[in-house]
Amino acid sequence: MPAELELRIDFGSNGNSLGYLGGGWARAEPEFTWAVDEESHLLLQRGPESAGDCILTLDVIPFTHPPAAPIQRLTLYIGDTVIGTSELLRPSLIGFRVPEALAPPGAKIAVTIAHKDAVRPIDIGASKDARQLAFALREAKLYRLDPLRIDPAQDALRGMRLGPNGRPHFGPQPATDDAGWVEETTGLTLPQLAMQFESLGENCEFGLVQRHWGSEPLGLLRFSSTFLRNLIRGLDGDFEGLGTTEEIEPRLEGAGAKKEYMIHEKRYGLVYHTFVYEGDRSVWLVREQETARLKFLRRKFMEELQVAEKIFVYKRNILVGEDEILPLFLALRRHGPNTLLWVVPEEPGRPAGTVEIAMPGILKGYINRFAPDDNAHDFDVACWTRICANAYRLAKLQKPTA
Repeated sequence: MPAELELRIDFGSNGNSLGYLGGGWARAEPEFTWAVDEESHLLLQRGPESAGDCILTLDVIPFTHPPAAPIQRLTLYIGDTVIGTSELLRPSLIGFRVPEALAPPGAKIAVTIAHKDAVRPIDIGASKDARQLAFALREAKLYRLDPLRIDPAQDALRGMRLGPNGRPHFGPQPATDDAGWVEETTGLTLPQLAMQFESLGENCEFGLVQRHWGSEPLGLLRFSSTFLRNLIRGLDGDFEGLGTTEEIEPRLEGAGAKKEYMIHEKRYGLVYHTFVYEGDRSVWLVREQETARLKFLRRKFMEELQVAEKIFVYKRNILVGEDEILPLFLALRRHGPNTLLWVVPEEPGRPAGTVEIAMPGILKGYINRFAPDDNAHDFDVACWTRICANAYRLAKLQKPTA
């Protein structure tokens, strides 16, 4: 089921934040409230029936003024326990998991936000403001998560392990015949496996992996890139207005003998390939075709979210942390019980090809390397194969039994 919203706090001057603020805040302004000095405090309340872990999201605008104040780093505590950290360079929606042990049903929760990079604008020539500013907070939300439920079928559980953190996972499997191993473990051919996934960006690497496997699924974001915040905004707003003709700008780009039309979509910041080249079609025709194509793909994408049978894949060449991935997960869950595969570089104890259940609905896959930004075709297909097969197996384990 979608994550359940327990609490929403609006930090604008006409909002409801006054009863939730401890120390470390300035007076509310029309759209937000500034966090000041070196730490700020929030006082939250869980309902008496609100059992289970939860996610706290913060919609923030960091005070930055390079080079003197290039970043704002936050650390969140409940009591003495760190629940997460974040490094802010731009306006962001960030999220932090709160275990039920720290926030039991009916409890009042005191959240401390440490922000040691707070600075006085007057001291760095940014303005005449003498307050020590860290970030402006527009909104906070608290969501309840369902507990993890694993299908106990022994055939499905074969090969599953529990990591040191207690998370169920499948590790990489040695195989000289990837296609045979995939069929043995999933019951699917490689082209069929490819169709179980849909890319959310941030570039076309995974879409090219699907092509390598012999599948060409129609996906809104398969060959697209955009900022994560724009993606979340699109999911929250059902990508309303996507495909408006005046917001589609084809540009001829590339260094080859014939340049390719790249689409720059203005409402959600999508940039994507058309695989149409200079001289093949007019700019007018490219724009008209992309208008119709985006409207069709938007409808299809929204249907996929409602059906909730695909595994949605997000990867980024610059590491994406849990604080950024949780709001994306919640945006997907707004539409149905969707599963997110979050792919990151391998690390000690989690070799490439490993996939673990990070939390109900989120699978975390580990890869040896991503394709370089300037050559998305240079991907490791064997590693992607293991990640997707293991992710598919874990996703099936989380499906409720009849």
